[in-house]
Amino acid sequence: MVRPKDYEPVHSVEARSPYAAWLHLKDSTEALQPGDILEADNGELRIYKYVGFEEAQWQLPEVKPDLSAAPPVPDASPTAQGAV
Repeated sequence: MVRPKDYEPVHSVEARSPYAAWLHLKDSTEALQPGDILEADNGELRIYKYVGFEEAQWQLPEVKPDLSAAPPVPDASPTAQGAV
């Protein structure tokens, strides 16, 4: 899982696979570094590691429900009842 806030697009490269992109860039000033991510046109992510590429996914922030629109919860404390 990778967080979108930790990455920003830098440039693009045309390649048939992550390894083809790595090979194309390896001797340039834009060579991939461990931790770099490649994103395919279809949204598939690969993260570059020392030993190759691994699948990656964006970690989306958890959506918290909006409690301001929820009805109030009744008080669950016990009430005293008198004898009749």
